[in-house]
Amino acid sequence: MLQKWFLVFALILLGFTTSNAQDNYINAIGVRGGNPTGVTYKHFIGRYAVIEGIAGVNFSYKDPKELGVALTGLYEYHKYITEGLNVFGGGGLSIGGGKNLFIFNFELIIGLDYTISNFPINLTIDYKPYYSPVNRDFGVHGVGFNEFGLSIRYIIE
Repeated sequence: MLQKWFLVFALILLGFTTSNAQDNYINAIGVRGGNPTGVTYKHFIGRYAVIEGIAGVNFSYKDPKELGVALTGLYEYHKYITEGLNVFGGGGLSIGGGKNLFIFNFELIIGLDYTISNFPINLTIDYKPYYSPVNRDFGVHGVGFNEFGLSIRYIIE
């Protein structure tokens, strides 16, 4: 239930905030804790448009004793809230696998992006629901609502 309210709140913010994007970094690389857990890279390709890549270990599958690796590519749209803080939303794909596991997900993402003033650190909290058309025998299937994450990135430029 909390996930639905967070999604509704973030969509409202995305729709009603002012449209001044924050230009405080272009590239940032760091670590992401959550699902998947791993390395994250974020790059502004326009004033509001961002691409993000995540490479890491994925825990969204049938047997929790097995680990799977996943690569995720996302397109995000950022909206300015206040100095240093953006709300964002977008989507993309995840692919990966492991022993007896194949991951192919259509992903949505929504979250908050905060850049510390006069310090090259960026923090992001996000929620990533997904849809997987993969058969049950391969692991992940259906709709998943368990992918929350916290990223800490070093701003390159």
